[in-house]
Amino acid sequence: MNIYLTIAAAIANIIAIAIVYQFIKKLEKKQILLFIAISFAIMYILISIVYWFSGFGIEKNIHEASKNFVLYIFVPVNVILTIPYFASQYMKLKENVIKKNNFANKITIIGIILLTVLVAEFFYFKKIQKKITSINEVTQNNIELNNDNKEKTTTDGYNIYNGESNSILENDVIVTLENTMLENYIITNTTD
Repeated sequence: MNIYLTIAAAIANIIAIAIVYQFIKKLEKKQILLFIAISFAIMYILISIVYWFSGFGIEKNIHEASKNFVLYIFVPVNVILTIPYFASQYMKLKENVIKKNNFANKITIIGIILLTVLVAEFFYFKKIQKKITSINEVTQNNIELNNDNKEKTTTDGYNIYNGESNSILENDVIVTLENTMLENYIITNTTD
């Protein structure tokens, strides 16, 4: 992963942890760590499952190539979208501000919101992987085209090799035309 993406993912995770911490800072330190760890673990599992489903019909190498980027960016995003509200309601329940049935109703609402976000992410992940597939196909076509241009072609006793250093072979004599490209030129026999 690119260094800038790694830094962005680290910053996003730090922000997500800081936001969640603001809602649960009244808990004991052990409970805070446990709450944050479980929250991130659940989001990681959910995003992994959604990403896995989005990869059906996609080449394995392409699917795996973007996996880390998707996980490290979208886990903190989903944590920021859902866990602070959950943490707020959990703290209210713990302080007896709301009853269990109200807590359950509010958690159902956040569950529906999370499900909606996950469905949207499924289609986004699918789109990312399809674009990577199309970019990969264009790149492969360009590589094949370049390889075709570098292959040996024969014209009137001359063997012409196209590449960074082009050579003309005749009667076991190699003449190197360095740093030139022979493109669509007809080489004629100028020696007797």
